[in-house]
This record gives sequence, C-alpha cells and structure tokens, in this order.
Amino acid sequence: MRRIVAVFNCRKGLTYPLTVAIALAIIIISCAAFEYMRLMIIAQGVRNAVQSAIISVAVENYNDVYAHSRGGHSAGFANDGSGFNEQLSLGDIYGRLEEHLGLRHESGQRVKYAGDVVEFRLSDLNVNVTNMPFAPSDRDNEGKFSADATIQLEVPLSFGWSHLPPLRIDLKLKAGYTAKF
Repeated sequence: MRRIVAVFNCRKGLTYPLTVAIALAIIIISCAAFEYMRLMIIAQGVRNAVQSAIISVAVENYNDVYAHSRGGHSAGFANDGSGFNEQLSLGDIYGRLEEHLGLRHESGQRVKYAGDVVEFRLSDLNVNVTNMPFAPSDRDNEGKFSADATIQLEVPLSFGWSHLPPLRIDLKLKAGYTAKF
C-alpha cells in the first residue's frame, strides 16, 4: 500500500503531459489562424477580380458616356432620331471571371478547383448600372455613371474536418465612370 501512495506522490515527469498539451493548443490555434488568413486571401482575390470585371463594364460603356461628358454630362444616352434614349451595356462579367479566375460552370454556380478540391464557389451575381440623368437641373448634386454588383462567395473550410459549415459572404462592389477632361 505504501508503494502505491509513493507512486502517486512522486512528481517526476509531471511537466511532460503539460508540455504536450500546450504544444497541441498552440498547433490548433495556429491552424485556426492560418485558415482565417486563407479565407481572407481568397475573399480579397475574388473581390478584386469582380471589381475588375465591373470596371470593365463601366469602360465598355465609355463610348456612350464620353460624348455626353464632353457636353457637361456623364450619362449613357444616344440620339436615335426620335430623342435621347438610355444606352447601357452590362457586358459579360461571368465570362471575365471565368477567364481571370479559371472557373468552371456547374449547376448555376461558378466553381474554382485547386486540384480535385473545391476552393470556392461564386453564385447570385446581380449587376445594377446606374445612369446619370440627362441634363440634370442641379449640377452640384448630380449622380455619376456607376455599376453596382453583389455576388455570393462560398469557401469550404479546410479546418474542422468538414464539421464546420462553409464560409458564405455577399460581396458588394461599386465602380463608376469619371471623366478626366
């Protein structure tokens, strides 16, 4: 009986389990931090690519907007003989995203693969082009030609062994046309 009590009272090697527990805690916290950074890098890259595609829509409307900006307006209108009518183009944003990001079209979503694993999914693109009014009466509070977009980004998590749901973010972006001269 004394030997058993002596074994329990012995303090040799007590720091080994504590050291292992601290090392495991540091590894788990580091994995979570690296996963957060991975998600933010993916979201920033997608946001930049969508922003670039929206800017290209604003640039595609340059011909329709520029002639009126020379006359003091930055709006997309064309004279078709019966009067001035709005003339805008939404362009092919998904096509540009597929080209820049290497996306594949799958069941209404655009999917980016890293090898055989899904890196992220894009869906629900909504683009709204806002035209400045033709010949505004209040030049100080006039709007400008702009394109607003929202898109849903879904990134599956690699941390948590598929027990955690994927990250879903609605990215909201805006691009506008401003005449230099």
